[in-house]
Amino acid sequence: MSSNPYKNYHGSIDFSVLNNSHTQAFLFLQEHCNNLKIENPRVLEIGCSSGYFSEALRSHGIYVHAVEPFLTEAKDLGRVDDFFYGTVEEFCANSPAELTESFDAIIFGDVLEHLLDPKSVLEALSTFLKHDGVVIASVPNITHIGIRNMLNDGIWEYQKYGILDSTHFRFFSWRSLRKLFIEAGFGIERRYSVLVPEFGVYPSANSLREFAFTIALNPHDHTFQHVVRASKKALAQDAYSESTPKNILVLSPNPYSSVTIIRLLKPLLEYCRTYSGSLKAMRSSDVFIEHLHWADIVIAHREINIFTSELISLARNMDIPVIYDTDDLLTKLPEWSLHKIPPVEKSLMDNAIATADRVTCTTQRLKDELMHLSDNVYVVPNVYIATAQISSPKSRHYNEECTLVIASSDTVLVDFLIPPVKTLCKIFPSLKIVTIGNIAHKFYGTSMNITAYNQCSDDDFTKILNTIDNGIGLIPLDDSLFSSCKSPIKYYHYTACGIVTIASSVPPYTEYIENGKNGVLVKNELEHWCNSAATLISTPEHRQHLLANALKGWQKDASQNQAAEFWREAFKNLPKKNRTY
Repeated sequence: MSSNPYKNYHGSIDFSVLNNSHTQAFLFLQEHCNNLKIENPRVLEIGCSSGYFSEALRSHGIYVHAVEPFLTEAKDLGRVDDFFYGTVEEFCANSPAELTESFDAIIFGDVLEHLLDPKSVLEALSTFLKHDGVVIASVPNITHIGIRNMLNDGIWEYQKYGILDSTHFRFFSWRSLRKLFIEAGFGIERRYSVLVPEFGVYPSANSLREFAFTIALNPHDHTFQHVVRASKKALAQDAYSESTPKNILVLSPNPYSSVTIIRLLKPLLEYCRTYSGSLKAMRSSDVFIEHLHWADIVIAHREINIFTSELISLARNMDIPVIYDTDDLLTKLPEWSLHKIPPVEKSLMDNAIATADRVTCTTQRLKDELMHLSDNVYVVPNVYIATAQISSPKSRHYNEECTLVIASSDTVLVDFLIPPVKTLCKIFPSLKIVTIGNIAHKFYGTSMNITAYNQCSDDDFTKILNTIDNGIGLIPLDDSLFSSCKSPIKYYHYTACGIVTIASSVPPYTEYIENGKNGVLVKNELEHWCNSAATLISTPEHRQHLLANALKGWQKDASQNQAAEFWREAFKNLPKKNRTY
């Protein structure tokens, strides 16, 4: 801690309004030692300065091994038992093996904010802690109301002391501090707030007039420092490392859409069945504060409107973890897409991705793109879970009376399929055509034997596929970035319902289909589509072979068996909501 950590840019603060962070750090240490009945505690103090706090610890019988890169006064005046002159990183790299697991506590007095990589330092220092040891740290709070008011006035000025100390590399809110410890493998078991009124950080006419009431009304707004005690043992209590969230609130523009049902609702219901949880899926405009009080975690899906953005802010204020989930690269929609997102909602979406505790998506390619906005992106693959009964898919291919299936809600190269479909209908007069979705009307006139279905629910889609014997699904896709980030969920859906797939030889299908083994990949040329489809129509035994392998892949990688586990992994190490210390 600096020699006067409360001296700010406008002069010295009245110490009568402060609860000293040194005192609280000592109390946290004393409580820990009493709980474990530690008689001769050993402390590693990082950044001991002149050793004034070290000396106070030693006066209570505590052994202090200090680290300090700027002064030797603590050693010269005999205020410490042992001393390392250098940075904490140098200490970690050069300390003897006998110091491993030798300390009951490590103390950071206003140090973490001065480090370039505090997470790596915490991880490295954890090897010096005993198995039941603790980390005690005091850290300035960047969300203090004085700093917020300063920003409202268009000011950001570094100072010699205080929250905006000119030597600070890192700035922490309570949420980001907690996240730092969790990611380093620690759970925060105790927290104390050092309060300083608004006028003590950034004086204004209002703050000087109302300072007598501000702390009493809004104590969290006036937290100048967080003093915390963290341990490895507390990680399970402070993070979803060993436990799992029970109450999941999904915010969706349309909770009843096939996209939301396939991507989130069915897999999360499997998760809830497996881990005894509960799920609510709602439009943001229908959510009340009671729903947030109920939720352990909030998942915002796809488009973000103003209601969703406000709910995300409320959830953050309540320390509820927020996940943003998407199954498409919505931030870069191509011109041909029927789906349009207003500029305002796109900005809200970008902000949600950048600020969410975690972003979940369907594929590694999509993750790579989202990593431009967030460092916390996790792949949770799409799975296909059938609630409608699937009837014996393995026995569906037995003759050449085939049905071509073309289903899409968008216009991705669908027009390209019209010429090959017409050609195939001439070659095979008994060939049937089934079209499903917004593109169905495009195929009117291609055949006399065509059945067209409007856009439908996931379960109705399954029922339609279930009526088709000898089905061959056609999935055309362009080679755009947007398309390459899609998931192969339609391939898995076809497979589960006994439909063999022919897909464009572009990502993502090139990453999931082995040509000739579990499906067919073709170049986007008329001849290739015609030849591949004609071969499958003429060879029922080859279709049976492709389907058998595809079914094995679906069961292994994208079926009900994996749904709960994928989401459980996504929830690991997220902070729990709103603990009271």
